[in-house]
Amino acid sequence: MYAPCNFPQLTKVCYPEIQRKCEELGVLSASERNMDEEQEREVIHEVERERQVQRPQRVKAAAHILHADVRRFVGTGHIPVRSSAFIQALSNLDNTNVAFPERNKWAPNVLVTQDFARTVSTVHKADEYLRPVNWVVSSDIEHSPVLVVMSPDEVNTLLPTIRKSNAVHLSLYTPRTTKTMQACDDLQLYSACDDLQLYSVPSTPHLTPPELLICQLNLFAGQLYFSNYEMYLHTCNFLGLNGPDLGEDLVVDSDGFIREEHRPAARASCLFKQSQLLPLKELFMLRRKGMGYLPTHLGKMLNGRILTEEDFLD
Repeated sequence: MYAPCNFPQLTKVCYPEIQRKCEELGVLSASERNMDEEQEREVIHEVERERQVQRPQRVKAAAHILHADVRRFVGTGHIPVRSSAFIQALSNLDNTNVAFPERNKWAPNVLVTQDFARTVSTVHKADEYLRPVNWVVSSDIEHSPVLVVMSPDEVNTLLPTIRKSNAVHLSLYTPRTTKTMQACDDLQLYSACDDLQLYSVPSTPHLTPPELLICQLNLFAGQLYFSNYEMYLHTCNFLGLNGPDLGEDLVVDSDGFIREEHRPAARASCLFKQSQLLPLKELFMLRRKGMGYLPTHLGKMLNGRILTEEDFLD
C-alpha cells in the first residue's frame, strides 16, 4: 500500500539475525527491492438511510354546507333541540381509529359543527384529515355555557352576523404546543392581544367559560402544555388521575388512573370507570402527525408521571 524509496544502505543497517533469516528464505539482496508497508484500518460500515415520507392518499374534499341551525345559533345563542348541525366534540372522531370508552361522560356542551367535522367526501378512515381547532364560538344564554368549534368557512360567512350579535362571541383559539407559546385557552373575549387572551368578536370581557369546558376543549384540540398549575389539577380531577394534591397511600393503576373503588374525595367528581389515557394518546398521535411530545406536560401526564409546580416555571 505504501512503499518507501530504495535505500542502498539498507543491508548495512539490518541486524545480523534479520540478515541471516533473509538468507535462509532466499532473499539475497534487500537493497534491490522495496519494503512494502501494510497498514490495517478498522472500517466502520455505515448504513445509508433514505427517509421517505408516506403521505395520505389523495381524496376529494367535502363541500362546505352552512346549516340553518348554525345561523340561528349565531343570532340567538340557542342550539335547537335535536339539531343535526351540532355534534359532541368526540363524535368528530367516529370516522377515525380513536375510540373513547364512556364518551357520554364527557361534557355535552363542547360541540363541533357538522361542517367542521366533515373534511373529505370518502368512506375511508379520516385519521389523516382531522381539522385543527382554531375558531370557537361561545354562548352563555340562560347561564348554560356552550362552546362550539366551527370551520373557517362558516366563520368567514357568518362574521358580519357575529359582529352584530349580542348572544355569541367568536374567539381565535390555538392549542399550546410549545412552552414558549402564549396560552389562549381562557377565551377572554376582547379585541386586543394581552396576557392570555387573543382576538375576539364582539369585544367584551364578561364571559369566562368554566374550567371543565376549557379542559375538555384543550384535550380535544391536542394542547401539549397547560396554561397553569391549576388547570393541570382540573385535568387530573376530570380524568381521575393521581396528582400532587393527593396523598401517597393510594391504589392507582400503572398509568395513574384511580379506579372508582379506590378514588379519594378529591377525585369524587370524576365520572369515568375506565382510564381515558389510551384513547387520548391515540388522539394526540393524530394531532401531532407522528411528531414526538413526551417531554411536554401532556406527554408526561399521559405516561403516568405526576407534575409538580416546578414543571410550570418559566
